[in-house]
Amino acid sequence: MERQTAIVTGLGIGDEAKGATVEWLTRQLNAHTNLRSGGPQGGAHISRIDGREQMFSQFGAGTFEGAKTHLLHMVVSPWDLFNEAVDLEKNGVEKPLERITIDSESLILTPYHSAISRFREIMRDEKKGTVGKGVGEAIRDSKNPELSIRAWEFFEPKETLARKVEAIRSSKYSEALEIIRQKNGKEMPGAAQMELNILLNRRLVGQTVDMFSYMAGLVKIVDRSYLDDILNLPGSIVAESSQAALLDPRIGFVPHVTQVDTTGRRVINTLKDHDYRGKVIRLGVSRTYMIRHGAGPFVSYSPEMTKTLPEAHNANPVDTPWSGEFKRGHYDVVAMKYAIDATGGRRAYDGLVINFMDILKDRKEWDVCVAYDYDGDKHDLEDFFVVENGLIRGIKVHHDDGSSAHLNHLAQLTKLLAKSHPVLTTLKAEDSKSLSEVFIDFVESSLEVPVVATADGPYVEDRHIRSGHENSFG
Repeated sequence: MERQTAIVTGLGIGDEAKGATVEWLTRQLNAHTNLRSGGPQGGAHISRIDGREQMFSQFGAGTFEGAKTHLLHMVVSPWDLFNEAVDLEKNGVEKPLERITIDSESLILTPYHSAISRFREIMRDEKKGTVGKGVGEAIRDSKNPELSIRAWEFFEPKETLARKVEAIRSSKYSEALEIIRQKNGKEMPGAAQMELNILLNRRLVGQTVDMFSYMAGLVKIVDRSYLDDILNLPGSIVAESSQAALLDPRIGFVPHVTQVDTTGRRVINTLKDHDYRGKVIRLGVSRTYMIRHGAGPFVSYSPEMTKTLPEAHNANPVDTPWSGEFKRGHYDVVAMKYAIDATGGRRAYDGLVINFMDILKDRKEWDVCVAYDYDGDKHDLEDFFVVENGLIRGIKVHHDDGSSAHLNHLAQLTKLLAKSHPVLTTLKAEDSKSLSEVFIDFVESSLEVPVVATADGPYVEDRHIRSGHENSFG
């Protein structure tokens, strides 16, 4: 049996239905393993035609299809993982923690990472956006071994772990006090006080250590050689990075980015490092429109679409002041082109998967964003955009040399996008073509990547390979 790995990348700002795509690919390819990388920042809400529903945050979204999960290049939350396993058992998956393995070098989250992440966002005047898990906090501290915990350390003596967790608590509490000092006596919101109380809670240190020790006896923690065993198995693997390309720290719109690789490049590099000889299929995923959860530039934002388009699992989070509003906007060719170009270019992708095609089913017209109009001096744009006849038609990919200058470039790009407005064109159904067909033709001609599969509903059964692209899936 031929070996192959399908790598799934969201091409927007998250919530493209990557999880449902992974579940479908797992069935389509009869995949034995889901590789997950990134962190538990978001979750794939899977709805099954039999009525089961599950939020996949760290387990692979193909778990219901029988795939095992391996966490690679992952920031792991033991509490979330345990709760997810409990939910899976309720949904009929037997002994789910025996179906997951964790790379021993995976970073581990504590409640203190999560609390300071939420505290920072609540206290910010200009919101950055965060899911509030503390993934970025753990990654920033990872260079300091005294303030970071790896999965292999679950087996260390409890006293050693307790010293580390207390050091993390103390460090994060000090950072919170500095934030308060900089506010010069400004009243602290009640939500921020709740997070500060967590940072003050020393009893959580012992509870955290107990959880680490407990998980060490429940989950298989493996070294990197275990990955070779997975890669050498006959059959298929489906790999998914968390979130989406435009939130990546090296290409996204700084500071509204995560701190993990969201593009799949680490998985691709790891396959090369392990001399993987199987076929690699790379798929980009999007909706028929754009979404954004929380702060950050959103040129094609539409208040009307935000109010009128249905959304089953992303209601506005009034109880989470750190995550922000869930917004919708027009399909954005400029952003999509940039996401593809910045993650390897058109030739790097074998195809696109477009979800939420059912939105177009009973419509005759659909507005899409084809350019941006900049509200300022056009001379500002030269280093950042492709400009034609005064309109922004593309975003230039800046060379990432690993320097702060590159991040400064991305931050300036963010400011320019904030002063840009969408230029729309209307796609119309034709006598011989439905609006769905017209939309797919538009996407393929604009992005120069074939649309190989679509979804017109939330279930695995609602996803279909487009005629002529059957060979794209092995």
